[in-house]
Amino acid sequence: MSDLLLSSATAQAAAIASGEVSAVELLTQTFARVDALNPKLNAVIWQNRDGAMAQAQACDAETAKGQSRGPLHGVPITVKESFDLAGSPTTWGIPEWADNIRDTDSDAVARYRAAGGIIYGKTNVPLKLVEWQTFNEIYGSTLSPWDETRTPGGSSGGAGVAITTGMSALEVGSDIGSSIRNPAHYNGIFGLKPTWNAVSMQGHLPDGWFGDIDIGVGGPLARTAEDLTLATHILAGPSRFEGSQYALGLPADHRHRLKDFRIALTLGDTASPVESAYLDALSFFADALEKQGATVVRNQLPDIDSEAHFSLYLKLLGAALSFGMSDEEAEAAAAPFKDADPIIQRVGGTRMSGATISHREWMALDNQRRIARLKFDAFFEDFDVILAPVCAGPAFLRDEVGSRQMRFIEVNGKPQLEPLQLFWSGYSGVVGLPSIVGPMDQISGLPVGYQAITGHGRDYTALAFARAVEAEIGGYVPPPLLST
Repeated sequence: MSDLLLSSATAQAAAIASGEVSAVELLTQTFARVDALNPKLNAVIWQNRDGAMAQAQACDAETAKGQSRGPLHGVPITVKESFDLAGSPTTWGIPEWADNIRDTDSDAVARYRAAGGIIYGKTNVPLKLVEWQTFNEIYGSTLSPWDETRTPGGSSGGAGVAITTGMSALEVGSDIGSSIRNPAHYNGIFGLKPTWNAVSMQGHLPDGWFGDIDIGVGGPLARTAEDLTLATHILAGPSRFEGSQYALGLPADHRHRLKDFRIALTLGDTASPVESAYLDALSFFADALEKQGATVVRNQLPDIDSEAHFSLYLKLLGAALSFGMSDEEAEAAAAPFKDADPIIQRVGGTRMSGATISHREWMALDNQRRIARLKFDAFFEDFDVILAPVCAGPAFLRDEVGSRQMRFIEVNGKPQLEPLQLFWSGYSGVVGLPSIVGPMDQISGLPVGYQAITGHGRDYTALAFARAVEAEIGGYVPPPLLST
């Protein structure tokens, strides 16, 4: 049973269907895992055990009759705190929202439920979802199961910890700045940032907001690429606002061998330095891909100016995150950066300036984005995947003091502004491309992953690549914490 908790959601569902284990037994063991690990790690911050057990009992009764709710029938899962789950609080870590109890499910939660998943809890997030660490005044800090002095990632940090420790079989996270990708990277699991708008984000917004947030997406985290594919099947689809006009049409990709992929490799960019040990690991990974027959082309990328592309992302990110702000609040958010050090101004100042732009200015930026998108589209006529770093290196040391925009980490023995790593988020994010992160290696006992970017709408190409890597090279490895 203990091993089953670290197996795939697909394997857990099959075990329930075959009678190897009941949904009640699997949920009971999941609760035992949570009781053993969560007091220290603090990944799961809200639970409804009675409601989940009632669901498990109902699933077992249906199994006995030969009935199934779907591919996740009876499988225990959690969801990121920022997704509405009826009867639970949705706070985004904001103290003033502590009593914000939702009475309906977000679309993502409803789709997991409709597939038979038993959602027993929610996982921790940072304040307002804007950190690559996970802490807030309501629920406290989430620790990494690999090294408690290191960040577990954010903003889907609790989700990443729950998956890598077997406290959950599947998760759903959100990503506007690697909030799915960096927890996957830091925890040694899989995460998919889908094509923008491929997964409905209804129910992942403050009260009264129904518009889609630019750049931001929802997507799954899992221990296997197979599960990530299954979760994408379940989650993908438009919201009610688009569903009346079109059905989502992401083209299938049935390739299963690395030899069938043509890959463009980038080993870093001057716009955002990366740890040399991580770049070495990425280079060795590319060599392994070639040994399996993949075509890997180095130093050939879309014809874009890296610094201008990063600036474009930061400004549009700032504009996207300004929803709900008054003019005065936007000006106040930008004010501290006007006289800041140029290093801080370059990232934080550029980003915050986006909160104050006019709609006319936004349209000009959006046009620049579309020009960049055309260049990526042309590039992906010849390549299947861009292989890139996820961020600057393995999980950095936790630092919960002050504003993220002013914090520094060490990269190659030198101080580097922590949010400078957003370059690797925005490279694909600003043009709405799908990007998958999968486990690749370890550096000093900390997991690191690859980032595989594919063409617009080619989510299943990213998933096919990840499945091939998992089958021919390797995938998830449990943290040592689980063997002690």
